[in-house]
This record gives sequence, C-alpha cells and structure tokens, in this order.
Amino acid sequence: MSPVEMVSEVLALYARRGVFRAFSEGVVRKGNMTFSIVWHYGRRFDVVLDTEKGIIRFQNVLSEVPANSPMYSDLKTFIKSRQAHTIPEHRAIDPRKALVKPYNRRGNVCLSVQVKDEDYVYGTRKLVHLVNEIFLVFLIDGAYYEYLIETLGVDPV
Repeated sequence: MSPVEMVSEVLALYARRGVFRAFSEGVVRKGNMTFSIVWHYGRRFDVVLDTEKGIIRFQNVLSEVPANSPMYSDLKTFIKSRQAHTIPEHRAIDPRKALVKPYNRRGNVCLSVQVKDEDYVYGTRKLVHLVNEIFLVFLIDGAYYEYLIETLGVDPV
C-alpha cells in the first residue's frame, strides 16, 4: 500500500466513524497530497502528506496564537509531554516511530509528524489523536478555554 493510500484509509475511517463531519481528498502533485476534513467546531483543516520527505502536516490547527506568546510555549510543552514515557501507550507518541514538531506561521499553529520506517498509519493516527487532545485537553482542561470562546466563537453554554 502506498503512503497516500495509507493516510487516506486512516482519515476515511475516522470520517466513516463520524469523528470528522466531512472528508475529501485532493490530487497528488509532486509527491504531495492534501486531504480536507471538517472537525472541531465545524472548522476545516487541511492535512498535507509529503511522500518525498515522509511528513504529514496538519495545517492551521490553531489561529491567532503569536509565536512569542505564553499559549504557544505551553502548547509546545503539552506536545512534548505526549512523547514522554509517562503517558499511557495508547495516548503517547513513540519518538522512535514518529517525530512531532509544532511550528507557527504568522500566528497559525501547524503540526507535522515525520514518520519513521514508512509507518504512515501510525503517524496519521497519532497526529489526529494529538490534534484531538489539543482541543479536548489542552484548550478545555487547560488555561485556554477563553481562547475557544473568543477566537473560535464557541458558545460557552
């Protein structure tokens, strides 16, 4: 199975289970494939697969988060904690299998995962789980619930 097929199959499975509200595939261009999903709070996310580099990128996970802000610093710490041995195996990201890297482009937080041993299924699943935990744990349980209300327009009721 090709990397495109592996990533597509994982994302389509989440869509069939109702995790995503919508899912579509783009076209392969120069080894890159973009998938579009509608997920948390009806937001559209692009997931880009770069087969040449073995990287899966989750574009614009969070917006309006300055690179020098305490929130971005806390988010990087949260992401790093998900690669620790203290996290239960089903929630942890094994750095021997995939390396996760957050980056900030003009206030838009993106995540990438560098897959190892061409295990695109593992990398895709862990990236989706991490984004889910950002919305359900980091933002809601953490000190950033107000961000959901003010920036994403979530109704607090």
